Amino acid sequence: MLSVIAFALLMCGTGDALAQTEEQINRFNQERNTYFTEKLELTTAEAEAFWPLYNDFLNRKMKIMEDEKNTFRYSNQNAGNLPDKEITETLDKISRLRSELCQLEQEYYHEKFQKALPPKKVLKLYKVEWDFRHYLINQIRDQGPSGPGDRKKGDPGDRGKGAPAEHGKGSPGQGPEGMVPPAML
Repeated sequence: MLSVIAFALLMCGTGDALAQTEEQINRFNQERNTYFTEKLELTTAEAEAFWPLYNDFLNRKMKIMEDEKNTFRYSNQNAGNLPDKEITETLDKISRLRSELCQLEQEYYHEKFQKALPPKKVLKLYKVEWDFRHYLINQIRDQGPSGPGDRKKGDPGDRGKGAPAEHGKGSPGQGPEGMVPPAML
């Protein structure tokens, strides 16, 4: 559950994890699951095998990303007071965390997910994650500070992109049709 909150906050970029209600978390999970299931065209058997793996992957990914965020926060707040040795240790930690994230993605995308899904669907998962992230960003952008429907074309919050007409189909330039690393999620 913690990873879902962190994931949602990562998508939003704002808010406090404690402000998320269980209903909001459940609604987010349901929307994500529906989106991914539809876009990946998961069979019942594939979904049953995939979702526990994907949720474990997200939990582990969010833990690494949270550690990295905290490391950056600490180093930025104390940059002027850190001795060279601690700066070097911090740089080493950041490098190690990024390496852990790459190893995690390798473990899941190239091993575990392929035990639950055909390779073609694992490959498509990269794009589905990218598209879902942008779908969420567009939803947040459309809601804006004053709520949905209150913006007009040309307002500062409107960058010429609306919410996709349907999940995963957004405006041109929304993201490449090619591969996007899951770290971008």
